[in-house]
Amino acid sequence: MSFVDRIAHGTRCLVSAALLAMPLAAAPVFATSSAQAADDFPSRPVNLVVSYGAGGGTDRQARMMAGFLEKKLGSSVVVQNMPGAGGQVAITAMLRDEADGYTIVATNEPDISMTVALRNAPYAREDVEVLAVDIVDPRLLLVLKDAPYESFDDFIKAAKENPGELSVAVNSGAVQEQFAKWLFKALDVDINFVGYKSGGETTAALLGGHVTSLVGDDFARFDVRDQTKALMIGSATASPRWPEAEVMVDALKPYGVTPPTPDFLARHMVYMVPSALHENYPERFQKLQDAITSLATDPEYQKLIKDQGAGDLTKMAPGSEYRDAFQKSLEALKATTAN
Repeated sequence: MSFVDRIAHGTRCLVSAALLAMPLAAAPVFATSSAQAADDFPSRPVNLVVSYGAGGGTDRQARMMAGFLEKKLGSSVVVQNMPGAGGQVAITAMLRDEADGYTIVATNEPDISMTVALRNAPYAREDVEVLAVDIVDPRLLLVLKDAPYESFDDFIKAAKENPGELSVAVNSGAVQEQFAKWLFKALDVDINFVGYKSGGETTAALLGGHVTSLVGDDFARFDVRDQTKALMIGSATASPRWPEAEVMVDALKPYGVTPPTPDFLARHMVYMVPSALHENYPERFQKLQDAITSLATDPEYQKLIKDQGAGDLTKMAPGSEYRDAFQKSLEALKATTAN
């Protein structure tokens, strides 16, 4: 059901109740009708709801993917934005509608896990399932290019020798802030956290010399490549955009710290559906998942991604491959509230 069909939903509920009251002899007719409905899916446009505002990275990526998804499904895909509360608004709206496969939410993890762990979301993490993972964009620790730190170790030593004097800019309330808090707490570093309303503001603060460092994202912060250098990247592999950055596992090893996952709290752009879709309409779930993940080997799509410089970040993998990583992120986020 689309977001604009809620009145019709009430009517269908009454019809469903009437069908349940029919004699068993009528059951085969109902079963045949359900099978035909599954075979015909999708028989109307699919809603792809972006949980952030228009023009952002998630929005641009979702709109690009939607054009390819239309070809795969043979049906229109209508993209609409429903920003608010780190994705909570879009997820809540999706869960109010019927879990029939006609609504997909393009959002980020662990942002949705954070709404559960830190924001008292009106749903449990188990209520939603990741259909597919599109892009994995690791976190970065950036400083100005002329900063007196040639390595992550240099920065940490300076912070320990000068408690409370160094600072890190973070996007307030976003996962970058939670990553920074986890990182410096694990290293027992006394650093000032300076919150801003957006990633653009954190970047301006660093470039303006108002903070010592910032935590951002690999691809998103490439726009300041010429003015900055990366000391550490929250990934298991080096970034072609920031080759100087030490990977997180190696950077933390001398301090006896092991991250829960190699790309801990990285931005995973994902496509989410209600868990009930997988339970009630497994064929529809599989059809949607196959359509999206097939883009991993679609030459036209892959060329477009590579031309944008994000070929190494795109995954187009089933969400089940990342289930353990998302669970560890959720547990870590819950731990931040307990401490």
